[in-house]
Amino acid sequence: MNPIAVALWNPIVAKEYRSRMRTWRSPVAMTVYILLLGGLGWAIFSSMTFAARNSFNGGQAANYGQGLFLYLVLFQMVLLAFITPALTAGAISSERERQTIDLLFVTKLPSFSILWGKLLASMSFVLLLLLLSVPIFSLVFLFGGIELDQLAAAFLVTAVSALTLGIIGIACSTAFRRTLPATVSAYGAAFILLAGSLLFGLLFPTDIDPNATAAPAPPAVTYLSPLIPLITIGTNGPINNYGVRNGNNNVYPSGGGGMACSTTPAGVQSCYPIGPNGASGKVIAGPSSNLVQARGTTIPSGLFSGWQYWQATVTMQLVLSLIALIVGAVLLSPIRHLPWRRRAAAKATT
Repeated sequence: MNPIAVALWNPIVAKEYRSRMRTWRSPVAMTVYILLLGGLGWAIFSSMTFAARNSFNGGQAANYGQGLFLYLVLFQMVLLAFITPALTAGAISSERERQTIDLLFVTKLPSFSILWGKLLASMSFVLLLLLLSVPIFSLVFLFGGIELDQLAAAFLVTAVSALTLGIIGIACSTAFRRTLPATVSAYGAAFILLAGSLLFGLLFPTDIDPNATAAPAPPAVTYLSPLIPLITIGTNGPINNYGVRNGNNNVYPSGGGGMACSTTPAGVQSCYPIGPNGASGKVIAGPSSNLVQARGTTIPSGLFSGWQYWQATVTMQLVLSLIALIVGAVLLSPIRHLPWRRRAAAKATT
């Protein structure tokens, strides 16, 4: 077999596929996943129709598709954040507990192929879950408000985020010899990736520069969370008043009203400082100025200025996945040629 075929289908992948799909857990997990996702969609749609019926607002039906899509993609991301670490956190540590890891080391497969086989088998099950959810998401197009490119971008962000969580789980599984600490660390990393990066934007927001020629944007670390691009994709607009410091001393040191932001229906964000007496200061970004405007899902300023939110998230997560995969391959190797160990061995011999 050629190297590409060996990488995509090695004995580890074949063994994991057979052992995973022959048990009753996989069909039960897929059934529960679809029931939860479909049940949430039905509950959200029922609540929307009930609210529209009570308010006698027939025009509210135009927002059904957008609201339903937003809740479904966020709930699907949360479900995969619970499922993926459980699939990968015990991939290597369970082999150590069963004392079968040495059997893998005596094969001709390198450490990277062993990790890749474990990861591919686990991520294939996650991909199967994503494919099973496509019919549920297709119902959103019956109500309108969502385009096909939004659905594709949301699924891409979800798939890359699940891949990142899976690789981090594999790295935790190689770092710990027991499955329990590996699972706990994998779920901790998933929490930091989803919620910790969002909390960073609240604790360390971007300071507003009164001389800036672009609207302020949240810190670049917050783009690690897939929730931000999913919200921007679902609403087709920027997230206002998040990750930006609205303190009074940013523009007027002697005290003022802070910062006011507004968004037009076209998705143009306009931010301007409010003075001590309610007077408007210099416009940071807006349609009436010649400055750079924050439109739709485009990052207005910062490290990824001009990028889409989902593009920044996918790029940062792929880099993080590559680092975690390299660390996992180094930790899995039975013979670790680390620099500090070589120096310690040289001192011991002398």
